[in-house]
Amino acid sequence: MQARGRTVQGVLSEKLRMFLKEDIKPTGSGRTDTGVHALAQYANFFTLSLMDAETIAYKLNRMLPPDIAVTGCAEVPSGFNARRDAGRRTYRYLICERLSAINRGLSWVVGRRFDIEILNQAARVAESARSFHNFCKVKSRKRDNACRIYRSCWSRYAGFLRYEITADRFLHNMVRYLVGAMTAVSEGRENLEDFKNRFGNSDNKSKYLAPPHGLYLANVEYEGIKL
Repeated sequence: MQARGRTVQGVLSEKLRMFLKEDIKPTGSGRTDTGVHALAQYANFFTLSLMDAETIAYKLNRMLPPDIAVTGCAEVPSGFNARRDAGRRTYRYLICERLSAINRGLSWVVGRRFDIEILNQAARVAESARSFHNFCKVKSRKRDNACRIYRSCWSRYAGFLRYEITADRFLHNMVRYLVGAMTAVSEGRENLEDFKNRFGNSDNKSKYLAPPHGLYLANVEYEGIKL
């Protein structure tokens, strides 16, 4: 979701207003930068309408453009907030190691193979870390930049090198900085010890930022609510 230009949030709000006849303001589970994809974005909104959730989803999909689809709709408690109540989020990053024109907008096409063993060594370092202030935009740093990582690993799947990370929160551009730094370690542009040191308290910001089009918001989990 972006501050300028066309956004998923803006399009949803426009279409919901059209058939519910209310000033609908959806709240998304998280923002995605330009070029980043969302496989499991959630949003909630309040309505006075008695229309059931299944009908709302049907009407929305009839009106939405082809690049936005509602895969499900359910009634939730009145105090539910898709952003605030998210317990865990999972991001996925895809790297295409073969030159490819068709995958260029859906992955980071590099045309060379990375050492997956070294990548997973770096991924385990990230999994045990807590402070990620050197893996985000400086302007977006918070007083507390700690994140709890539940899973961080690389695999090869369906022709892609895939990184998946699950955490309780993510800082701005955090996954892209992690991917950029880990691939730099794999190629010898940075050693593993330097990578480890970036998780310390010193201001040692990573300079490696992977492109946005390989990044996917893959899953969002809510405690006590099945969506």
